[in-house]
Amino acid sequence: MSIVPTTRCHDIAIVGGGCAGFQLLHALSREPGGDALDIVLLDEAEALSRSWCFWSREPHPLDFLIAKSWDAMAFHAPGVDLRLRLAPYRYHYIPGHRFFAFFEDAFLPAHRNVTRVRTTVEAITRESDGFTLTGPEGPWRARQVFSSRVPPASGLERTHLWQHFRGWFLRMKRPVFDDGAVTLMDFALPGTDLRFAYVLPLTPTQALVEVTAVSRGVYATAQYEALLEHYVRRRFPSVPFTITGLEEGRIPMTDRRFTRTGPAGETLIGTAAGMVKASTGYAFERIRRDSEQLARHAVAGTAPAWPATTGRFRFYDQLLLGLLDRQPAAGARVFAALFDKVPLPRALRFLDEDTSLREELALITRLPCAPFLRQLVQGRAS
Repeated sequence: MSIVPTTRCHDIAIVGGGCAGFQLLHALSREPGGDALDIVLLDEAEALSRSWCFWSREPHPLDFLIAKSWDAMAFHAPGVDLRLRLAPYRYHYIPGHRFFAFFEDAFLPAHRNVTRVRTTVEAITRESDGFTLTGPEGPWRARQVFSSRVPPASGLERTHLWQHFRGWFLRMKRPVFDDGAVTLMDFALPGTDLRFAYVLPLTPTQALVEVTAVSRGVYATAQYEALLEHYVRRRFPSVPFTITGLEEGRIPMTDRRFTRTGPAGETLIGTAAGMVKASTGYAFERIRRDSEQLARHAVAGTAPAWPATTGRFRFYDQLLLGLLDRQPAAGARVFAALFDKVPLPRALRFLDEDTSLREELALITRLPCAPFLRQLVQGRAS
């Protein structure tokens, strides 16, 4: 492990070697002048392995890490069975082990301007000429700091839910999967929380099958396992299978008001900056767009923008989060109407916050109104 001299002042310090930290490093390397910057990456030694999925219309800078893409999406709910074309979008899957192996084994050795230190950053302090970061192997000094550390919550948020999941990588004895379509939601799971199965078919005989729930708390491992067993046996009865791997995680879904800067004036990135879409949990593509503009401003020495969810899109997210919290049974009906009655490309543009107000009003009129009206009344009363 390399220890950085305390007298050295780096151009940039990045706190956190996860999705946001590494995407920012990659964006800096692609920006003219970025490779001339002296960068220190400070991240903990814990192993990270979670994977990412996202939809996009354009090639991604990390598309060489994509293991599988789909041109269609399936959706299943009571009375609704859909298989929809994604064009002009495609849905992509990047395995976590492939993402981290690239950065650790290929990217970092090739970029000598980046020093990686496995450590915990305990404090960030603003100084007259930059920042001081302290930790067990520190301190370190840097002119700019980008941090993925989430500041303490203010306690003002009304809704904080978790989208939590556990999945099995399955190998079936015979072909059962439609590997041309990702199953975004299959509401075939029992329970009072909003629960659905999510299926990434990698081949006709192999897939990642996850059970996902949205609730205030997460489940014990045994509960996920029972739900997975229930779903696989119901969907693929009498088909022998082997579990070849596991994946689990949780994603915050909150109406918290995030900021661009942390307590010491450091620039926040990733989840800490509100890049997780509150109503869906998707973040990878939002982080990519944010990382690219952060890199441009970092090289130019100008103040970055903050593309967080604001205005009417924040209102939509708050409304849906409150509904999922207080009326989880209505969630399946809302999502069923969204994907059944709205053209899929328009629904995805809406979730990307890329629609006009006229398009949004036309979309909203196709959704069941009673749950939202009830939530408006409850939200005002709370």
